[in-house]
Amino acid sequence: MNVTMTVNNSEKLESSVMESVPLMSFKQKSLSKLLRLLLAGLTKLTRNKRKTLIKHIGKTLLYFAKKTRVRAIKNITKAMPELSMKEATNLAFDAYGNCAFGVAESFWLCEVEPDIFCDEDTLRILQSGQGACIATMHLGCYEAVPLAVAKFAKESVTLTNIPRFLADSMDFYSAVNITAINKNSSSAFSELLKMSGGNAYLSLHCDLYANQTDVTFFGQETKAPAGIALLAKMTNKPLLLAYAVYQGDGQVQVFFETLYLNPNLTSQASEEQETEPTVEQIMAKIYRRFEQIIKQYPNQWYWSYNRWKN
Repeated sequence: MNVTMTVNNSEKLESSVMESVPLMSFKQKSLSKLLRLLLAGLTKLTRNKRKTLIKHIGKTLLYFAKKTRVRAIKNITKAMPELSMKEATNLAFDAYGNCAFGVAESFWLCEVEPDIFCDEDTLRILQSGQGACIATMHLGCYEAVPLAVAKFAKESVTLTNIPRFLADSMDFYSAVNITAINKNSSSAFSELLKMSGGNAYLSLHCDLYANQTDVTFFGQETKAPAGIALLAKMTNKPLLLAYAVYQGDGQVQVFFETLYLNPNLTSQASEEQETEPTVEQIMAKIYRRFEQIIKQYPNQWYWSYNRWKN
């Protein structure tokens, strides 16, 4: 791992504890074994060959998934109306292939050594051991942000949609010191709140649709999840924004930045002296930054969510 910043690298710390999962049915166990066989076959390939194959599979799946394909193209043309239909279609397929690989790499996190970029203030937060709330997005390698956090922090926690038949394959998280909480659990938010109070670093994907707070996204009114803002306010933890992208050679880069809601302030301490921002203000700030990042890496972002339902 290479860390680019103005201070020294951090050491790896102890592993976190994996969340307990319920017992699986016979069908789920069979699916899990089938998945293990598939992963074993892919593991024998080099990373470049694996990437080429998975991206091709992703593009093929999008070709046959008409509803998903149409939604992706529609979202792209809505967000970037300057593109022609052909350009939007090509971007949809390219992005879907890249995202397929970004998801698949969750199974090989032990092989991923990201380059990490942040400034000194953000590094101090990551090294402090006091925890933080981190807004991330479905871009590049999906789990690279909590992976990078685990290089600094004892408790790196993420929320993930884990099918039950994958439950016994959760070692791909714990093996790299990440605690994964199933977002479908009725107690997911309370678990996150408890861990945040215990100085964990929570990395949550915030760029999908959720009927929780109003935001403007690419000039369109829509709604977004508010969990990361609520957790930061309830626990008085620093709020960071982070994202991961692939470089041309396949290397993963992870960028961390501290989220200052008042652009005239230069530190978290100064900001705390001002009027406390609302959840809506926090999410608006996050989504403005998301737009900038997506425009910079449009072929690595997942376009197929139903993001503008209203």
